[in-house]
Amino acid sequence: MKTITLDEVAYERLKAWKRGRGESFSSVIKRVLPEPGTLGAILGFTEIHQTQALAGNRVMEEAVEARSAVKGDPWT
Repeated sequence: MKTITLDEVAYERLKAWKRGRGESFSSVIKRVLPEPGTLGAILGFTEIHQTQALAGNRVMEEAVEARSAVKGDPWT
């Protein structure tokens, strides 16, 4: 066990992820956050949370495409 400190905003965000009174904050963190450094964990996270449907994806994709057009193809 470890004790951590959260400000009110962080606490409320974490609390919002709880699926019920019986779920601990440790369970929420393990369920929501992927293990660091593994591609499989990131893929699992995106599949579980359906991140492809997030509103910000289009903005990010447009930014990447715009940068790619300016930068050119690094493989040629």
